[in-house]
Amino acid sequence: MHAAIIGGAGRMGSWFTRYFLRRGYRVTISDVRVDRAEEVARILGAKLAKNNIEAAKAADIILISTPINVIPSVIAEIMPELERGKIIAEISSVKGGIIPSLREAARCGVSVLSLHPLFGPGAQDMEGERIALIPVSDRLFEEELAKKIFPEAELIIVDEEAHDRAMALILSLTHFINIVFASIVGEEDIGALKNLGGTTFTLQLLLSEGVMAEDPAIYASIQMDNKYTIRYLERFMSRAEDLKRIISDRSLEGFVEFYRAAQNLLGRDEDFANAYERMYRALRAAQIHPSSSHNPNL
Repeated sequence: MHAAIIGGAGRMGSWFTRYFLRRGYRVTISDVRVDRAEEVARILGAKLAKNNIEAAKAADIILISTPINVIPSVIAEIMPELERGKIIAEISSVKGGIIPSLREAARCGVSVLSLHPLFGPGAQDMEGERIALIPVSDRLFEEELAKKIFPEAELIIVDEEAHDRAMALILSLTHFINIVFASIVGEEDIGALKNLGGTTFTLQLLLSEGVMAEDPAIYASIQMDNKYTIRYLERFMSRAEDLKRIISDRSLEGFVEFYRAAQNLLGRDEDFANAYERMYRALRAAQIHPSSSHNPNL
């Protein structure tokens, strides 16, 4: 079997290059970052194509690991060169603008998979990792195909709307909070803050620095290409203004009421009772394994 990774010079593209090579696939990569792609191909032992079409024509499965907003154009670029029965898979974290292009490809006789790996490039292998599968045209066929290609992974089936709505919270809102936090903390003496910081601050800083270590174009795409992002950001800003007003008014009663309401909502999570202990364990794990790679799609 022959796999092509379009966007193979990126961190997740490189991860999937290694994945397929380990499983005996021949792998060809393409990427607009030619110098980086040459280095990745040399180090991993993959073939480097001159362009996306060259990579796709020779492959049985084409995995697209590019920024979200260019995936439809990549599909349109390679489709005229693909024979029936070939497989196109994409691994974006926002699906709304991509599913129509995949459906069109499916109508032309190409097998399609819309996937969202719920792990980062620091994962050692696929064993035990989760992948979200968003059905495109034939759920049962696509589920079986994904299991065949990624047999070690746990598949989570979720429709396009539910996926993107969830990602607006899981990714867009979380990244937004961390970017704003970084813009404030970065203006201060971070060394002094770290010396005085406890568990909560240390974990928050770690999360924020992980977010800020990535390519801003990736985060912009996650924010701007998800139609549900603004809805949740507006709710967040409204709640933040409410809490700010309570604090400004020095209303102890209002603060306790706001806090208890949020506490009761989180109390529906069965893991909430031992949240503080889990926070300490997370901090200890981060201190032991500081080099674990962050994935912007998580």
